[in-house]
Amino acid sequence: MREKTPRLTAMVILVAMLLFSILWLTLEAEKIEQECFQLQEELLKLRAENNQLHGQIEGLRDQQADIGQRMQDWLDEWAVDVWESSAYAPLDPRAEEGMCYIGDPAVTASGARVVPGTTAAAGPDVPFGTLIKVEGAGWWVVQDRGGGVGNRCIDLAVQTREEALCWGRRQVKVVYRKWARS
Repeated sequence: MREKTPRLTAMVILVAMLLFSILWLTLEAEKIEQECFQLQEELLKLRAENNQLHGQIEGLRDQQADIGQRMQDWLDEWAVDVWESSAYAPLDPRAEEGMCYIGDPAVTASGARVVPGTTAAAGPDVPFGTLIKVEGAGWWVVQDRGGGVGNRCIDLAVQTREEALCWGRRQVKVVYRKWARS
């Protein structure tokens, strides 16, 4: 019997080790299962965030397309160019007929009244009533013509001769609504 005791002891130890290994593996499997569950939850959150970001990207693409279309619409309606600019003062008491005006100094070639700071003379290719933004001078309405005002030129009506001389002759960027050319 004594010979069986060491064998029995070895078997008991072996069974105990086996049981301990099974217990340890079970605990490890539970930890791994819990980690997998957490990773699945994180993956679901990341997928939700990804879907949200994808929706935001699509929204930005739609905005970009809208902005692009609005820019194209603007470019179809408006033009930007560089013109020669000068100024004239037909209402100044020192204004000279033939140089600052022809006929009534208070009436433009279109028949409208001269309004310093608003009225402009432009070449014959620019229709009366055309709204033009002149860099450094604001918005003007073409209501007049002038003997020395050709195409791609704008002459701005100002209050005094001094203002006109101060403005001088210069190249300016202009923005204007396109008109139908024949």
